[in-house]
Parts: sequence; structure tokens; C-alpha cells
Amino acid sequence: MTNKDKIIDAFRKVKALGWIKSHRRNNTGIGKTFEDCIGVVENNLNEPDLYGYEIKSHREESSSYVTLFTKSPSYPKRGANAYLKDNFGENYPGSDMKKLHTSIFANGFNSFMGRYSFKLLHKPEEKRIYIGVFTLGGGTLLDDSVYYTYDDISKALNDKLHNLLYVKARRVHNSDGTESFSFDSAEIYTTPSLDKFLSMLDKGEIMYDIRMGAYSSGRNIGKPHDHGSGFRIMEKNIKELYSYHEDVM
Repeated sequence: MTNKDKIIDAFRKVKALGWIKSHRRNNTGIGKTFEDCIGVVENNLNEPDLYGYEIKSHREESSSYVTLFTKSPSYPKRGANAYLKDNFGENYPGSDMKKLHTSIFANGFNSFMGRYSFKLLHKPEEKRIYIGVFTLGGGTLLDDSVYYTYDDISKALNDKLHNLLYVKARRVHNSDGTESFSFDSAEIYTTPSLDKFLSMLDKGEIMYDIRMGAYSSGRNIGKPHDHGSGFRIMEKNIKELYSYHEDVM
């Protein structure tokens, strides 16, 4: 039995369960519930979930963002996002420790703290994507020393997302305030394309989230704490990254 056969068989066993009460009371409940049922152990590793397949579960009506992959910038080799936090972040209330939580796009400037604007600077001639920090509104470039290379983006795409099981679910609200899900169908996608990633990035369909903070207690107090900085995409658009797909019923 091939890995594709194994993942399809595993999905069909979950589908046969019918309505399943959510295993978690928030927006991640759908993914947690499906992964528990199919046998995925929750982790933050940059590798596929099961049988060489990354698994994404999608509510029919959802328009939320999901993480494609988390990866530190290519340069500087160490502490790139911590550098941005320390130089352009905001202080925690009543503390000199800093945090930087912001979403950055390639097709426009954001606004952070009413002081800075961030923008992804895609430079095809250099095969790099820079994190640009500007004065508010994009008037003056303050910093573009942090960047990703095409090679690192391509490797992250293929390491984590080469094979994707994209699961669709219906949901109902239960009388006790919880949800239940019915995992009715799925699609298999293979071979993500760097060119498609870059095109979607340019159009603002993929963003970069920086979620940098600092430990507030314990032996690491004051040290940088990355809460999952990475590239994110709307759930409904993830399939646009791929060159091949097939339906699973």
C-alpha cells in the first residue's frame, strides 16, 4: 500500500465516524479533532503530519488564515526576527522588554504602533524577499537587512507541504455550546510551486506574520520568544499553490 493509499484509507475511516464532537473550544478545534481521529500527534515540526502528507482541515464557511510554514529568515542566520523586535518593537506594559506582532504583505504598507510601516520587498533579480521597515506610510526606508532567499522558501515548501491532504468539514452547534464536525470530503494536492508562491505573495494572498515576544519569567526571562513567525495564507487559497490535485470521497 502506497502512502497515498494509506492517507486516503485513514481519511475514509474518520469520515465513516459521522458527526464528531470538537476536541477543542476555539477556531483550531476542527484541525485538532480531525488530527486526533486520524492519529496525528500535535507538534510544531516543519515536516508533514502523517504518511508524508501535511493535513489541513477547512470549515465550509471559513475565510481564516492558516500557517503554510514557520521558518527563520535566511539572513541574518541567527536572531533575525529578534533583531527586528528589539529595534522596531513595542514595550510590554510596564516593562523594558519588547514584542513585535504584525502582519506584513508585499502589495502594501501596514501600520505598526502609529510609527512604522512594514512591507515585504520582493526582488526577483536577487532571488530574495526582504522585510522592509519604513517610516509610517512608507516614506523612508529604515531597514531591509533581514531577508529570505528563494532556495530557503522552496525548501520549506517542499519539506513541509510537498503532499497535502485538504479536508473539508460541515459543522453544527450543539446545545451545550460546543461544535461537532462531519468530515465529508477531501482533496489531495502535490508539488507546490515556488513560482505560484511568489505570484500569490506579490498579490497580497500570502503574508508574513512576525510573532516575536520575550519570556516574562523563569530561567529564560528577557530572552526572545518566537510564537510561530511564518508565512500564512487563507485556507481557501492554499490549493492554488499546487500543480496537481485529485478528489477523495
